[in-house]
Amino acid sequence: MHSPLLGARAFIPVVFAGILLLGLAPATPAAASEPRTEAQQIIQIAKNQLGDPWRLGATGPSAFDCSGLVIYAFTKAGDSAAVGSGRFRTARELYRWYQGRGLASRTNPKPGDLVVWGSGTHIGIYIGNGKAISTLSSGVTIHDVHAVSAPFTAYLHTRMSTRLISGTTGSAPGATVTPPVAAVAPSPVVAGTTLASIKPGSSPAVLADPLLIRPADRSGSGSGSVSDWTVGASVR
Repeated sequence: MHSPLLGARAFIPVVFAGILLLGLAPATPAAASEPRTEAQQIIQIAKNQLGDPWRLGATGPSAFDCSGLVIYAFTKAGDSAAVGSGRFRTARELYRWYQGRGLASRTNPKPGDLVVWGSGTHIGIYIGNGKAISTLSSGVTIHDVHAVSAPFTAYLHTRMSTRLISGTTGSAPGATVTPPVAAVAPSPVVAGTTLASIKPGSSPAVLADPLLIRPADRSGSGSGSVSDWTVGASVR
């Protein structure tokens, strides 16, 4: 026959072990993924639109052109001043505005910066690790910076990665004093509406898109004139 006192003593360590395990439990995923910087918030808003279709002149919330997605994400995050507060509507206008203030360069991108291709014919948002999110012919897509048919032109430094969301305490991850960036020389501009697409070989699923633009060459080097990416051309 077991002693009642012995049973009580055996129960106490079990209770303490349960309390210890509860204390060591990780934070909930929702809390861990909460954005802390303006850049994280902007990127999350843009990612929420993944798969939405491209449509010329569309600014959301269910279809976008390239600059439409950028303006939508920044405005919804409360950062419309970083994209001109409604003064600009095209990728080319945003590129020239940043270029004129010495905030365009080909190096040192940070999450939340803008990416320009084809001398201002296409624009997207840099999300880190060499990738961007933008509205291509196949819709809103995450892709490598150099996987677009139009050649990479510059990063536009918004400095959103060092700005904390209002009400957030602490320092932004990796916050440092941003050195002046080297200006990018103006590039010749070809008039007309253009649309970017993924280079051949980057994604077989995208290659079936009827809105794909004929690349400058099959090697994917991105050479050639801007007219090589005019809307309505097809992959040959």
